Amino acid sequence: MCLQMQSTLNNIIDKDQPIIFNKCIIDTDPSITYNYSTGHFTINSNGIYYIRWWANIHTCNDSDYVSLSIKSCKGHNIESCTTKKEQLCGDAIVSVYDSHLNFSLTNNSNSSVGLCPYTNIKANLSIFKISKSYIKNDNLL
Repeated sequence: MCLQMQSTLNNIIDKDQPIIFNKCIIDTDPSITYNYSTGHFTINSNGIYYIRWWANIHTCNDSDYVSLSIKSCKGHNIESCTTKKEQLCGDAIVSVYDSHLNFSLTNNSNSSVGLCPYTNIKANLSIFKISKSYIKNDNLL
């Protein structure tokens, strides 16, 4: 694992805004950084990365659905499973080929979403760099 971030904040996440993580659990790769003010992650090293996330959702002002997604500067919009409440989770495999990728875990719902105030950890995001030996399709590189 390269980086693991958690949120312990009782935040309301507005539509199209990122979850803000306030606690770094693991940080072993200096080429992956996190901006605590903006909620944006930056990967500055070529390779294939696996991103896994979850968030405990308590409230939503929309009657339709709750959704989170990885949104990046390269146009990625990788959506989580959708639900009305409870825990949302998702994962993504992204390729960094020009030594730069910015992304955030963003509220993709139609309205604001509240993280659960009754749990210590509200959200988690982990990033893993995948070794080339695990890649079966060279087109991903």
